[in-house]
Amino acid sequence: MNNTLDYKKIGLKAGLEIHQQLDTKKLFCDCPSEMRDDSPDKTVKRVLRAIAGETGDVDIAAKAEMEKGKNFVFEYYDDTTCLVELDEEPPHAINNDALNVVLQFSKIVDAQVVDQVHVMRKTVVDGSNVSGFQRTALVARNGIMPVDISEGSESKSESRILNVAIDTLCIEEDAARIIKREAGQDIYRLDRLGIPLIEIATGPDMKTPKEVKEVAAHIGMLLRSTGKVKRGLGTIRQDVNVSIESGARAEIKGVQDLRLIDTVVELEALRQVNMLKLREEMRVKGIKIENLNDEVKDFTEDFRTVQKGFIKTGIDSGLKIYGKSYALFKGFFGYEINPGRRFGTELSDRIKVLGLNGLIHSDEVLEKYGIIDIVQHIYHKCELGSDDGIIFILGSEDKCLLAFKKIDDSIKYFLEKGLSKEVRNAKEDGTSQFLRPMPGSSRMYPETDIPVIHPTLEGVGMPELIKDKTERFVKDYGLPKQVAKELIFEPNFELFVKKYPQIKAVTIAEGLDSMLKDLKTRYSLDVQPSFEQYDQIFSKLNTGDIAKEALFEILLAIGKNEQGKIIDFSKYQTNEDEVIEFITRTISEKPGLNSNAIMGLVMKEYRGKFSGQKILELIKKYKGE
Repeated sequence: MNNTLDYKKIGLKAGLEIHQQLDTKKLFCDCPSEMRDDSPDKTVKRVLRAIAGETGDVDIAAKAEMEKGKNFVFEYYDDTTCLVELDEEPPHAINNDALNVVLQFSKIVDAQVVDQVHVMRKTVVDGSNVSGFQRTALVARNGIMPVDISEGSESKSESRILNVAIDTLCIEEDAARIIKREAGQDIYRLDRLGIPLIEIATGPDMKTPKEVKEVAAHIGMLLRSTGKVKRGLGTIRQDVNVSIESGARAEIKGVQDLRLIDTVVELEALRQVNMLKLREEMRVKGIKIENLNDEVKDFTEDFRTVQKGFIKTGIDSGLKIYGKSYALFKGFFGYEINPGRRFGTELSDRIKVLGLNGLIHSDEVLEKYGIIDIVQHIYHKCELGSDDGIIFILGSEDKCLLAFKKIDDSIKYFLEKGLSKEVRNAKEDGTSQFLRPMPGSSRMYPETDIPVIHPTLEGVGMPELIKDKTERFVKDYGLPKQVAKELIFEPNFELFVKKYPQIKAVTIAEGLDSMLKDLKTRYSLDVQPSFEQYDQIFSKLNTGDIAKEALFEILLAIGKNEQGKIIDFSKYQTNEDEVIEFITRTISEKPGLNSNAIMGLVMKEYRGKFSGQKILELIKKYKGE
């Protein structure tokens, strides 16, 4: 498959929705925003139903979720979960710390803060929220974010400014996290439910996958600059909206790895291009809506001879296998639209949401199911031509009939109107699969338990951006750029630099960062000295009571639990007279040794106790060099 696309020619447009967890207590209660791996204390079981929103209609996405007919089990902890998460108590007032982070970000991107913050309920009946809705609130809109987009090769890199619109800034509660999906129920845990999120929605201003990746990275940098966001896998989720000319907007959800985001955009653009090519080929072959008119038939008896696999297991358990032919569709179900994904895969995804295993179509390698003779017999029995296709689905009668209706509706829409707006789920290889239809305005309605909030920017300051702080560390302290990046989130670096001016800033940086990494690599020690221990060490370095070389040795001793809260510095100290005596004796006893060899002997004796540079100077002095 040729993945090279001319993004300008196909009219690629992309936007981002960034969801970042904030490092505060939960949004509508005082529970900690703490993820846990230990066994939960209790569980509750619920059934969720979609209801009509403000428009009087039931949201299409919520209706699709309800059709699955699932129960939901929610796991929780007695000491870090309260009645708010269980939907047994009204929400408390919104967390001001979390709201202030969103207000601060609005200042960073010059967004207009709304006069009144109204918390809304967004219908969600997939089990990710006990109440059946997620609380969200618009805080600011109409911002602008200039982003440096790099161009050219690494050796000749240039940049240009892309002004990205920040359409909306919202604050909302995170969903419960899925623990396990089963046939009739899904199991969620409530530790994540209610953690505050800032939601940043950009305009569709990115025209290439590379631009999307660089804009996402820039937003991440701005968020971390606030110092109030959580870090680590799963704390930030990037949803990407992608469309091409004559295509339709697809919202790709759950892109957690920034390194994958450009691949996701590229493969979604490729999917839409190939889907439109497929549609044109169907038209050329003369496929029309009438080609969908064949009846669904029960072929269970034909498949009873299958000796193994999921078909035999399903039939033996009482399920049936239904099929339907599609005139002139031979070859189209197997049409490749993405690496490893075909048109049949797209249709299969649309029925898996019903709890079915998917479908088998006539363009597959039927030998792997052991059914090639059975399918040939069915073709003959039903008088199907070599250009016709057929789909089989294993399941209960009601689910199979509903599945074929969904397939037919999808093909009909595709033939008549083209691609549909939809929400898709990002996969690890960068492709995506159908998740649900694009939700509409029917899913939103006001939250009546929380009063209107009148936000103010008074007292909300501007943070120092990470890129600016990095440049300042390089300029003011002479740090290598990579070292400066590593120290951005080390709050004690500048404190120690100012408190102990006789120590080079790079030495303090090494003690706080690179030496700890070296200890982990060389000795498998996760050394975490306390502030008090660092303060003692740097105090001795500042006065010259210990040499710089002692820093690593002391940190090693702390990692081996050989030091207490009060560090014993006696083993890391010696006087110059003792070192001179050792040097002169060595020179006298071994006159043939050069300076480097003598240096090795002296360092073996006084490593970590005396300055290496000073030792070399003394050796040269007493050797007369």
